[in-house]
Amino acid sequence: MLKLKPIGSLSLDPLEPKRLRVVIATIIINVVAVALLTFVRWSDWRTGLALNLFDNALLLGFVMLHRDGLLTRFMIFGLVAGCTELAADAWLVDHTHTLDYSVGGGPMLWRSPLWMPFAWEVVAVQFGYLGLRLQEHFGKFGLVIIGVLGAVNIPYYEEMARRIHWWKYSGCRIVSGTPLYIILGEFLIAVAFAWLVLKFRRGNVVTAVTTGVVAGAAIFVAYAVAYELTDGLFRH
Repeated sequence: MLKLKPIGSLSLDPLEPKRLRVVIATIIINVVAVALLTFVRWSDWRTGLALNLFDNALLLGFVMLHRDGLLTRFMIFGLVAGCTELAADAWLVDHTHTLDYSVGGGPMLWRSPLWMPFAWEVVAVQFGYLGLRLQEHFGKFGLVIIGVLGAVNIPYYEEMARRIHWWKYSGCRIVSGTPLYIILGEFLIAVAFAWLVLKFRRGNVVTAVTTGVVAGAAIFVAYAVAYELTDGLFRH
Protein backbone atom coordinates (compact mmCIF):
# COMPACT_ATOMS: atom_id res chain seq x y z
CA MET A 1 0.00 0.00 0.00
CA LEU A 2 1.48 3.30 -1.08
CA LYS A 3 1.79 5.93 1.60
CA LEU A 4 0.23 9.31 1.01
CA LYS A 5 2.74 12.06 0.38
CA PRO A 6 2.44 15.76 -0.34
CA ILE A 7 2.54 15.97 -4.12
CA GLY A 8 5.22 18.66 -4.05
CA SER A 9 7.70 16.34 -2.32
CA LEU A 10 6.93 12.98 -3.89
CA SER A 11 10.52 12.02 -4.41
CA LEU A 12 14.04 13.31 -4.01
CA ASP A 13 14.09 13.98 -7.76
CA PRO A 14 14.75 17.73 -8.15
CA LEU A 15 13.23 17.63 -11.64
CA GLU A 16 9.79 16.65 -10.37
CA PRO A 17 8.25 20.16 -10.21
CA LYS A 18 9.68 21.14 -13.62
CA ARG A 19 8.58 17.84 -15.15
CA LEU A 20 5.06 18.32 -13.85
CA ARG A 21 4.95 21.83 -15.28
CA VAL A 22 6.02 20.78 -18.77
CA VAL A 23 3.45 17.97 -18.89
CA ILE A 24 0.68 20.30 -17.71
CA ALA A 25 1.91 22.86 -20.26
CA THR A 26 1.24 20.39 -23.09
CA ILE A 27 -2.31 19.90 -21.79
CA ILE A 28 -3.01 23.64 -21.63
CA ILE A 29 -1.42 24.25 -25.03
CA ASN A 30 -3.54 21.54 -26.62
CA VAL A 31 -6.78 22.76 -25.07
CA VAL A 32 -6.16 26.31 -26.27
CA ALA A 33 -4.81 25.26 -29.68
CA VAL A 34 -7.76 23.08 -30.69
CA ALA A 35 -10.16 25.83 -29.60
CA LEU A 36 -8.33 28.35 -31.79
CA LEU A 37 -8.20 25.92 -34.71
CA THR A 38 -11.99 26.04 -34.94
CA PHE A 39 -11.46 29.46 -36.52
CA VAL A 40 -9.06 28.03 -39.12
CA ARG A 41 -11.29 26.93 -41.99
CA TRP A 42 -8.53 25.07 -43.82
CA SER A 43 -7.66 22.94 -40.77
CA ASP A 44 -7.02 19.30 -41.67
CA TRP A 45 -4.38 16.62 -41.07
CA ARG A 46 -1.65 19.27 -41.32
CA THR A 47 -2.80 21.09 -38.18
CA GLY A 48 -3.00 17.78 -36.31
CA LEU A 49 0.55 16.93 -37.33
CA ALA A 50 1.85 20.41 -36.48
CA LEU A 51 0.32 20.45 -33.01
CA ASN A 52 1.65 17.03 -32.10
CA LEU A 53 5.11 17.78 -33.45
CA PHE A 54 5.12 20.92 -31.29
CA ASP A 55 4.11 18.91 -28.20
CA ASN A 56 6.84 16.38 -28.90
CA ALA A 57 9.43 19.10 -29.49
CA LEU A 58 8.54 20.62 -26.12
CA LEU A 59 8.86 17.28 -24.32
CA LEU A 60 12.02 16.29 -26.19
CA GLY A 61 13.57 19.68 -25.51
CA PHE A 62 12.96 19.17 -21.80
CA VAL A 63 14.48 15.69 -21.97
CA MET A 64 17.61 16.94 -23.73
CA LEU A 65 18.02 20.01 -21.52
CA HIS A 66 17.68 18.09 -18.25
CA ARG A 67 18.80 14.64 -19.39
CA ASP A 68 15.57 13.35 -17.94
CA GLY A 69 15.55 9.57 -18.02
CA LEU A 70 12.04 9.27 -16.57
CA LEU A 71 10.37 11.49 -19.16
CA THR A 72 12.40 9.69 -21.85
CA ARG A 73 10.85 6.40 -20.75
CA PHE A 74 7.40 7.97 -20.81
CA MET A 75 7.93 9.23 -24.37
CA ILE A 76 9.15 5.83 -25.57
CA PHE A 77 6.23 4.19 -23.80
CA GLY A 78 3.80 6.57 -25.49
CA LEU A 79 5.26 6.22 -28.99
CA VAL A 80 5.23 2.42 -28.83
CA ALA A 81 1.66 2.50 -27.48
CA GLY A 82 0.69 4.85 -30.31
CA CYS A 83 2.12 2.54 -32.97
CA THR A 84 0.48 -0.52 -31.41
CA GLU A 85 -2.82 1.38 -31.19
CA LEU A 86 -3.04 1.49 -34.99
CA ALA A 87 -4.73 -1.92 -34.81
CA ALA A 88 -7.48 -0.46 -32.61
CA ASP A 89 -8.05 2.35 -35.10
CA ALA A 90 -8.28 -0.12 -37.97
CA TRP A 91 -10.86 -2.13 -36.03
CA LEU A 92 -12.96 0.97 -35.33
CA VAL A 93 -12.78 2.07 -38.97
CA ASP A 94 -13.23 -1.25 -40.77
CA HIS A 95 -15.30 -3.35 -38.37
CA THR A 96 -17.46 -1.00 -36.32
CA HIS A 97 -17.65 1.57 -39.15
CA THR A 98 -18.05 4.31 -36.55
CA LEU A 99 -14.77 6.19 -37.03
CA ASP A 100 -14.00 8.19 -40.17
CA TYR A 101 -10.60 9.79 -40.75
CA SER A 102 -11.26 10.70 -44.40
CA VAL A 103 -12.41 14.21 -43.42
CA GLY A 104 -8.82 15.15 -42.56
CA GLY A 105 -7.13 13.82 -45.68
CA GLY A 106 -3.36 13.44 -45.88
CA PRO A 107 -1.00 10.44 -45.70
CA MET A 108 -2.13 7.41 -43.73
CA LEU A 109 -0.53 4.69 -41.59
CA TRP A 110 -2.77 1.67 -42.12
CA ARG A 111 -6.21 3.18 -41.38
CA SER A 112 -4.98 6.13 -39.27
CA PRO A 113 -3.56 9.57 -40.09
CA LEU A 114 0.22 9.74 -40.22
CA TRP A 115 0.34 11.78 -37.02
CA MET A 116 -1.84 9.52 -34.87
CA PRO A 117 1.03 7.63 -33.13
CA PHE A 118 2.48 10.99 -32.06
CA ALA A 119 -0.92 12.09 -30.74
CA TRP A 120 -1.21 8.93 -28.64
CA GLU A 121 2.36 9.44 -27.46
CA VAL A 122 1.43 12.81 -26.00
CA VAL A 123 -1.77 11.41 -24.45
CA ALA A 124 0.18 8.53 -22.90
CA VAL A 125 2.78 10.90 -21.44
CA GLN A 126 0.08 13.16 -20.01
CA PHE A 127 -2.16 10.53 -18.47
CA GLY A 128 0.64 8.12 -17.62
CA TYR A 129 2.71 10.69 -15.77
CA LEU A 130 -0.21 12.39 -14.04
CA GLY A 131 -1.59 8.96 -13.16
CA LEU A 132 1.72 8.02 -11.60
CA ARG A 133 1.78 11.20 -9.54
CA LEU A 134 -1.83 10.78 -8.44
CA GLN A 135 -1.19 7.22 -7.30
CA GLU A 136 1.89 8.28 -5.37
CA HIS A 137 -0.24 10.91 -3.69
CA PHE A 138 -3.61 9.17 -3.25
CA GLY A 139 -2.80 5.48 -3.57
CA LYS A 140 -5.22 3.35 -5.60
CA PHE A 141 -7.82 6.11 -5.54
CA GLY A 142 -5.49 7.93 -7.92
CA LEU A 143 -6.55 5.44 -10.61
CA VAL A 144 -10.15 6.53 -10.21
CA ILE A 145 -9.18 10.20 -10.44
CA ILE A 146 -7.15 9.76 -13.63
CA GLY A 147 -9.90 7.63 -15.13
CA VAL A 148 -12.48 10.33 -14.50
CA LEU A 149 -10.13 12.96 -15.94
CA GLY A 150 -9.76 10.85 -19.07
CA ALA A 151 -13.52 10.39 -19.45
CA VAL A 152 -14.24 14.09 -18.85
CA ASN A 153 -11.38 15.43 -20.95
CA ILE A 154 -11.98 13.44 -24.12
CA PRO A 155 -15.45 14.77 -25.12
CA TYR A 156 -13.91 18.21 -25.55
CA TYR A 157 -11.30 16.91 -28.00
CA GLU A 158 -13.83 14.75 -29.85
CA GLU A 159 -16.11 17.73 -30.43
CA MET A 160 -13.19 19.91 -31.51
CA ALA A 161 -11.80 17.17 -33.80
CA ARG A 162 -15.08 17.12 -35.70
CA ARG A 163 -15.04 20.90 -36.10
CA ILE A 164 -11.42 21.14 -37.22
CA HIS A 165 -11.67 18.23 -39.65
CA TRP A 166 -9.48 15.63 -37.99
CA TRP A 167 -12.06 12.83 -37.68
CA LYS A 168 -15.75 12.19 -37.03
CA TYR A 169 -18.02 9.44 -35.70
CA SER A 170 -21.34 8.02 -36.82
CA GLY A 171 -23.43 4.88 -36.49
CA CYS A 172 -23.16 4.62 -32.71
CA ARG A 173 -24.71 6.10 -29.58
CA ILE A 174 -23.46 9.67 -29.31
CA VAL A 175 -23.76 12.31 -26.59
CA SER A 176 -22.82 15.90 -27.52
CA GLY A 177 -20.76 14.73 -30.48
CA THR A 178 -18.88 12.02 -28.57
CA PRO A 179 -19.69 8.29 -28.76
CA LEU A 180 -20.56 6.70 -25.44
CA TYR A 181 -18.06 3.94 -26.10
CA ILE A 182 -15.27 6.50 -26.52
CA ILE A 183 -16.07 8.11 -23.15
CA LEU A 184 -16.08 4.74 -21.36
CA GLY A 185 -13.07 3.56 -23.34
CA GLU A 186 -11.03 6.63 -22.42
CA PHE A 187 -11.80 6.05 -18.74
CA LEU A 188 -10.42 2.51 -19.05
CA ILE A 189 -7.43 3.63 -21.11
CA ALA A 190 -6.40 6.35 -18.65
CA VAL A 191 -6.61 3.83 -15.80
CA ALA A 192 -4.56 1.30 -17.78
CA PHE A 193 -1.84 3.86 -18.61
CA ALA A 194 -1.57 4.93 -14.98
CA TRP A 195 -1.40 1.36 -13.69
CA LEU A 196 1.16 0.25 -16.27
CA VAL A 197 3.68 3.00 -15.43
CA LEU A 198 3.78 2.39 -11.67
CA LYS A 199 7.35 1.03 -11.83
CA PHE A 200 8.68 3.57 -14.32
CA ARG A 201 10.82 5.37 -11.79
CA ARG A 202 12.99 2.28 -11.49
CA GLY A 203 12.52 1.05 -15.06
CA ASN A 204 14.64 1.24 -18.20
CA VAL A 205 14.14 1.50 -21.97
CA VAL A 206 13.17 -2.17 -22.26
CA THR A 207 10.51 -1.62 -19.61
CA ALA A 208 9.17 1.37 -21.55
CA VAL A 209 9.00 -0.56 -24.83
CA THR A 210 7.33 -3.69 -23.47
CA THR A 211 4.91 -1.66 -21.37
CA GLY A 212 4.09 0.45 -24.42
CA VAL A 213 3.11 -2.64 -26.38
CA VAL A 214 0.81 -3.72 -23.55
CA ALA A 215 -0.66 -0.21 -23.40
CA GLY A 216 -1.42 -0.28 -27.12
CA ALA A 217 -3.17 -3.63 -26.70
CA ALA A 218 -5.07 -2.20 -23.71
CA ILE A 219 -6.43 0.57 -25.94
CA PHE A 220 -7.87 -2.06 -28.29
CA VAL A 221 -9.39 -4.05 -25.42
CA ALA A 222 -10.80 -0.92 -23.75
CA TYR A 223 -12.58 0.22 -26.92
CA ALA A 224 -13.86 -3.28 -27.69
CA VAL A 225 -15.29 -3.73 -24.19
CA ALA A 226 -16.75 -0.22 -24.17
CA TYR A 227 -18.33 -0.68 -27.61
CA GLU A 228 -19.91 -3.95 -26.56
CA LEU A 229 -21.35 -2.38 -23.44
CA THR A 230 -22.77 0.70 -25.15
CA ASP A 231 -23.63 -0.47 -28.68
CA GLY A 232 -23.92 -4.26 -28.33
CA LEU A 233 -21.48 -5.27 -31.06
CA PHE A 234 -21.84 -9.00 -30.50
CA ARG A 235 -25.64 -8.92 -30.35
CA HIS A 236 -26.01 -7.58 -33.91
